[in-house]
Amino acid sequence: MQEREFYPPKSGLGLFLKMGGWVPVIFGVILCFVTMFGQLDHNTAKRFQAEGKYATALVEDTFFTESQDSDGDLTITYWVVISFITQAKEEITVTRTVGSQLYRTLAPDQEIEMRYLASDPEVTELEEGSYASGARVARGIALVLGVIWLVALWMTGRWTVEALRARRYGRCEMAEVTAVERSAVRINNRARFRVLWKDGQGRPGKSFLRKAHEVKDLNAGDAIRIYQGLKRPWWAGDIGDRAER
Repeated sequence: MQEREFYPPKSGLGLFLKMGGWVPVIFGVILCFVTMFGQLDHNTAKRFQAEGKYATALVEDTFFTESQDSDGDLTITYWVVISFITQAKEEITVTRTVGSQLYRTLAPDQEIEMRYLASDPEVTELEEGSYASGARVARGIALVLGVIWLVALWMTGRWTVEALRARRYGRCEMAEVTAVERSAVRINNRARFRVLWKDGQGRPGKSFLRKAHEVKDLNAGDAIRIYQGLKRPWWAGDIGDRAER
């Protein structure tokens, strides 16, 4: 029995995202932000090497703020207010964030040695070399993210090309549905399903994750169209039918 429904061909971008292409997209965005902030720290560290000045600052105040995201996770931000006089006799007061470890060592009315930029005294460094250290950490994180991004992009890109080639050149044949299986994956608190089948040679296959309403009319024993690829078969409901059908 032929599967009657015609599935419009899916675009390359649509297939890419269906196969998890959002993973390299997300990692790519994070990689861009990490690289950008790392470069900013690197540039600031170079400026401190060129024009950094030392001063004794007075801790005026320390405090922290709390924020909670939609998942209920709590984020604590630590702040310190310092004042100092530059070598040009300017009185500067700065409110800035600090790490939790440094925060615990500071107290109001305490004097600390720090550095500032001669051309922009409000840019301060409470721990010498902190900007250079931040740039090094960012480079390390960017390297790891870059590797993950490349691997994820290569895998999803390869799967997308294989699916497109199977739809265009692969043998179209009928397969028998063996089950519509509920997966362990939930998206927006809704279960996702996979269609399982075996082809005429008894080889198994499975579909992408699908919503319940997309597979509600399929049952074990039904016939579906598949396209045989080089390494695996693809269901027409996932990748679409050939345009000439």
